[in-house]
Amino acid sequence: MCNFPSLNMLSCSPIQQFPEAIMKIRALLIIVLSLVTGSLFAQTQARLTTMHAVQGETQVAITLHILCDGQIQYTLSPDQMTITDNGEPVEEITISENPSAVARKQFSAAIVMDASGSMSGSGNAGAKSAGSAFVQYMDGSIDEATVIFFNTLINVQQQMTTIKALLDAAVQSLPAGGGTAVWDATYRGIEEVVARGVNAKKAVLVLSDGYDNSSAKTPAQIIALAQQHNIRVFTVGLGYNISSSELELIALLTGGQYFQTPTPGELQIIFTQIANFLGRGFDEHTVLFDSPDPDVASHTIAVSVEVCGEEVESQLQEKTLIVASAGDHTPVLHSPALQLGPNAPNPVSAGMTTVIPYELQGTTPRRVRLELYDLLGRRVRTLLDREVRPGSHQFTFTPERLAAGTYLYRMGDGRETVSRMLQLR
Repeated sequence: MCNFPSLNMLSCSPIQQFPEAIMKIRALLIIVLSLVTGSLFAQTQARLTTMHAVQGETQVAITLHILCDGQIQYTLSPDQMTITDNGEPVEEITISENPSAVARKQFSAAIVMDASGSMSGSGNAGAKSAGSAFVQYMDGSIDEATVIFFNTLINVQQQMTTIKALLDAAVQSLPAGGGTAVWDATYRGIEEVVARGVNAKKAVLVLSDGYDNSSAKTPAQIIALAQQHNIRVFTVGLGYNISSSELELIALLTGGQYFQTPTPGELQIIFTQIANFLGRGFDEHTVLFDSPDPDVASHTIAVSVEVCGEEVESQLQEKTLIVASAGDHTPVLHSPALQLGPNAPNPVSAGMTTVIPYELQGTTPRRVRLELYDLLGRRVRTLLDREVRPGSHQFTFTPERLAAGTYLYRMGDGRETVSRMLQLR
């Protein structure tokens, strides 16, 4: 059972981060014990959820989730806390942000949804309802999200936007066919949020109902990237034939939450709860302090907090972030310099013409490749492969000698790859 009062209806796990292999095992053992005791007694606790430290920079940021008799504590002062960093006491502590039950926090999120063949039927319908529920929680002005589908391939169905109608339309177009590349899709979701998300609270929400059978990325790479950029990953497993251990570990070590449900009907509840949790800023206090030794390769942070007349402790170990130059933490990932629009008309009949719009930003021409794939990940046609000048363009495509069904058209320029769905009838 989860320790968040609003997240206790379904299976989930408390937030922790331990990047080293031995610490992962230790963390899981601690979590199991805390789950057992937490299910029997109302808890008073302080839990370190994330840490952000850059090697060579003095300031360290941590986040704390505090409960008093099972209730979230929304106030915290430095006088209530003592902190050590690698065993050395921290002298000055600043609370930069407190959680609030009423103040809304804006977020940037990636909704990563399973479009594999095993999701056909009720799974696909439940995923669409859940995705729509998440979108409906958004405020329509500052909250933003991107929608990513995955089967054998990864498809950014809707790039980052605040427009709820576009996001809901993307969610409702979720197909079902092909394999499962959940790790590649999760990694891509993190990249999209890092590169395009503008809000302080950032998260990736991943839904999967099967074992990964198509990815090049690994859970370890996902965890490392998410920790580096302080992105929370919330994972949802549907059914029982899933990579539950890996999904749970990713959530635990990135400060997110793991949920598992046997039925698609519960997905809407889970997605709504996660959206509310994001909107409350994860119910956490953000604490800043100066490290006694900013040049170390890793930090072990120990925190002691006086709450409800008790002294509670928490500890977290994580490697420091190494950046190319001090003060420059902006990742160079997916630049928004390539935009791929939806083809029209869609669906398109064989022998008829459909138009695919795209746009290249920048100042210099570059080589662009547009390819068509089936849902098994097989390239069936190369539509365009040439140098293109910056600006708005259109590619006119007449499908011939292709079976009716769903296809992906994918465009790349060597830096950015974007995909969309095409229906052929």
